[in-house]
Amino acid sequence: MKLTQQRTAILQLVTNSDHHWDAEAIVVALNNQGRKIGNATVYRGLQALEQAGMLTSLPINGRKHYELGGKQHHDHLICTACGQIKEFCHPEIERLQLEMAAQNAFVVHDHQLVLYGTCQACTAKSNRAQA
Repeated sequence: MKLTQQRTAILQLVTNSDHHWDAEAIVVALNNQGRKIGNATVYRGLQALEQAGMLTSLPINGRKHYELGGKQHHDHLICTACGQIKEFCHPEIERLQLEMAAQNAFVVHDHQLVLYGTCQACTAKSNRAQA
């Protein structure tokens, strides 16, 4: 893969944050930094970076959100109200997944666990609105 200036800019943006980026947010952030980069260029760059293993994607509501590839395995909690994404890892969950695969003679190559719900702030906001 050729690492163009645009792909380098995308990779730096993702690398230098803990944010899970979608393509549109990347376009806005790079343009705000004074880097004029179009939607098609960002989409092609993200696809190339993901294929190269430099980024990984997480599908959320029909849109891919990207994070740095090669990170230690983790799962995600996603707030359906505000879109906040939190990462977590729990050894018991990992053990149970492998146990279930073994019981079913299934070889796991990869997996993603995504829990959808409401974060503490959005739950409190909802509770205040209902009171």
